[in-house]
Amino acid sequence: MAITYKVLKCTNPKGSQGVLYATDRAVKTGDYTFKELAEDIQFSTTVTRADVIAVLTAAQEYIKKGLLAGQRVVLDEIGAMRLGLKAQCFRQSDISGDDFDPSTKIKGVRVSFRPEASLIKNLRANYTVKRISSSLMP
Repeated sequence: MAITYKVLKCTNPKGSQGVLYATDRAVKTGDYTFKELAEDIQFSTTVTRADVIAVLTAAQEYIKKGLLAGQRVVLDEIGAMRLGLKAQCFRQSDISGDDFDPSTKIKGVRVSFRPEASLIKNLRANYTVKRISSSLMP
């Protein structure tokens, strides 16, 4: 399968005026769903789709458990994930106030995923590209 991309306008990183720049951007062609993943695994192994769904659902729960415990979750040959916080900055002088609660500056949680080097290497060795139409090029 090819990675689809389109050519889009971009700003000049050096800030020169009057020069137009373009770059290639990968385009999502759809979603590969949990159900599709389970069906594909079923056809390539001796495990039934129901068993695959059960294992993946349990894995999801244990990944959540590990992340909420502050652990980095490592999936060998796939990658690792960890939690991070979305938070506002505050003045260090605010910390000394008795009524200051730093948790009020936390606005959300994010999951950071870092793919395994072997996964990246495999993707880089096996990809092809296909351009779809864009406003800059036919």
